Amino acid sequence: MKLGVNLWTIFGWEYQGKPEMEKIFEIVKEVGYDGLEFVYDDGVLDPARISSDARKRYLETVESLGLTIPSVATGVFWKYNLASPDERLRRRGLRYLREGIRLAHDLDAEVLLVVPGVALPDVPYERSYELAKQSILKGARYAEDYGVIIAIENVWNKLFYSPLEFRRFLDDINHDYVKAYLDIANTLNFSYPEHWIWLLQDKIASVHAKDFDVKVGNITGFRHVGRGSVDWKKMIKLLKQVGYDGFLIVEAPPTFYPDLKEPKYPDDGIRAAKDNYEALRNILKEVEGEKSK
Repeated sequence: MKLGVNLWTIFGWEYQGKPEMEKIFEIVKEVGYDGLEFVYDDGVLDPARISSDARKRYLETVESLGLTIPSVATGVFWKYNLASPDERLRRRGLRYLREGIRLAHDLDAEVLLVVPGVALPDVPYERSYELAKQSILKGARYAEDYGVIIAIENVWNKLFYSPLEFRRFLDDINHDYVKAYLDIANTLNFSYPEHWIWLLQDKIASVHAKDFDVKVGNITGFRHVGRGSVDWKKMIKLLKQVGYDGFLIVEAPPTFYPDLKEPKYPDDGIRAAKDNYEALRNILKEVEGEKSK
């Protein structure tokens, strides 16, 4: 398995100003990662603001450093809900989905992370399910044209909290360019990650790496790898057993340090990237060492 890092890990979710991408790419290389997960939003990193020249320059810089961009992530689908009964909102979400696919294609990324929808209290669950499915199917046809996989992430969106239901959703869509983006720590407060790996095995396109402290049990419980309740050695062994050999993408910004109230960027972001890299590298070494015995 290769190790990658989501860029939010380094400059946080609520970054000030436009990140200096080329410098961040160099940091990723210096830490030791094999690749990076690019990110976009509806602000300074809106795909409409990332010119074709900038995309070409980013890719050339990444390749010159010996890195790759295996995936692209975004948080826009929390705002532009693909399962909303508001057709205008869904259309906006689909526009960002198409723009994300084009951005991923231009950066030679094979995977685009997508939140398929967010459940709403006044919308029947089955209606949210159907709207999410329709939106993803529309995006899938576009994704196929560009050769980019839409990878549905399991998140705290009050949809698909059961691995069986998540698998059913993918099977209902039944498209070669729609797979799963497995976030192991996201499963821990509601279920067992083992069940997700077993049920999704052939559908897993990418894996997010972070940790979660079940003793906290709420949104403030996310931690850096090795500092929570995830048995990462077991998870890696299981992933290997089901045939997954892709990237482990660290998504763990400095806000996951429980005692850090006001992170300083990029220093604390670099520290987070290093801490998670070292933790995962050591776990992978242990797994390989046990395998060779």
